[in-house]
Amino acid sequence: MPDWARHYFDRGYPQRWGLKPPTDQIRRDAADIATRLGLAPRSRLLDIGCGHGKYALAIAALGVNVTGLDFASGLLRRASDLAGELGVSAAWVRGDIRRLPFRSGCIDAAILADAFGFFATDAEDETVLHEAGRVVRVGGRLAIKVVNGAFVLGDFHATERQERDGTTTDVVNTLSDDPPRLFQRLHISGPDGAGDYERHQRLYRADEICEALETAGVHVEGVFADPQGTAFDPQGTPGAWIFGVKVR
Repeated sequence: MPDWARHYFDRGYPQRWGLKPPTDQIRRDAADIATRLGLAPRSRLLDIGCGHGKYALAIAALGVNVTGLDFASGLLRRASDLAGELGVSAAWVRGDIRRLPFRSGCIDAAILADAFGFFATDAEDETVLHEAGRVVRVGGRLAIKVVNGAFVLGDFHATERQERDGTTTDVVNTLSDDPPRLFQRLHISGPDGAGDYERHQRLYRADEICEALETAGVHVEGVFADPQGTAFDPQGTPGAWIFGVKVR
C-alpha cells in the first residue's frame, strides 16, 4: 500500500471515525444487502477492504459465514474486538485486495464498500474488481459502494471541517485531471491528540465502474443510491451502490 494509506488508515482514520459498532442504519443496510446478494444462513461472504468490520459484523449477525479482509492490522484488531463484544462469529484476514488469498469461485458473494480507488493507477483498481469477481462463484453476487466521482466534481469544496464526538477534521482538497483524482490534506485533532495526514482517491463515475465490472465477468443488475433501492442520480447522488451477478 502507498505510504499515505498506511499512515492514514492505521492512525488518522480510527481517530476521525471512532470505529464504533454497527449503527441501527448499518444493520438495516446489512439486511437489505444480504437480500440483494441472495444470502442465507451459512452462505459464504467476503468483505473486501472490511476496515473495522461495520458491514461484516452486521451481516454476520444474520447467520452468514463472513470473512473480512483488510491490509490495516489495527482495523482488523478492532473488528475482532467488536465481534467478541457483540457475540458475533467472523474470520479476519490481513491481505492485499489486489491479490486475494482465496481460490477462484470459493465464495457465494462479496462486498467492497468504501474501499475502491485508493491505488496509484487505474490498472490496480481494475485488478481489485477482477479479483473480487474471481473469488465469487458463477451465479454469486457482488455489491460495491463507491463515492460518485461526478457528484464530487460538480460540488467541489476547497476546504471542509467535520466535527464528530469531540474530534475535529480540517480538510484541504485539491483536484487533478485526466484522470480525475482527489488529494486531501487532513489535520485531525481530538481527545487522542493531533496529527496530519493525506488521503488520495481516484474519482470514478458509476458507469465507469459498471463497465469495468462487466469486463471482470460481473453483470451489473442495478445501481442505486442506497441498499434499499433508492433511485441513483448520476449527477446529484453522493455515492453509488452497484449490485451485480458473476456470469463467467
